[in-house]
Amino acid sequence: MVKIDFSKVKVQVSFDGTHQEFNIAKNVGNDMMFNGSIIADIGFEELAKKIYFSEGEVEIPDLYAPYIAKVISESNYIAAIKRHLLKILNGKQ
Repeated sequence: MVKIDFSKVKVQVSFDGTHQEFNIAKNVGNDMMFNGSIIADIGFEELAKKIYFSEGEVEIPDLYAPYIAKVISESNYIAAIKRHLLKILNGKQ
C-alpha cells in the first residue's frame, strides 16, 4: 500500500531544476470514475471518490495501484506528473 497526496504533486518542470506543485485530486478522481478505460469494482469507485474529495494523503491499496497507473498513463497530464506518480504506484519511490 502506498500513500499519495494528489492535492500536492510537486514535480520538476524544467532542466534548470524548477519545481511546480499541482493539485490533480479532482482530475484523477474524475478520470478513474468517468474518463478512464478501467471498469473495476465498487471499491475502485469509492477510491475515486475519496481521491476527488481529498485534501491530503490517500492510501492506495496494492490491488488498485496497477489500475490507477493505467488511468494515469492514459491521461493528458504533463509527462513530469505521469513519471512521478507512476514511480510511486510501481513502488520505485
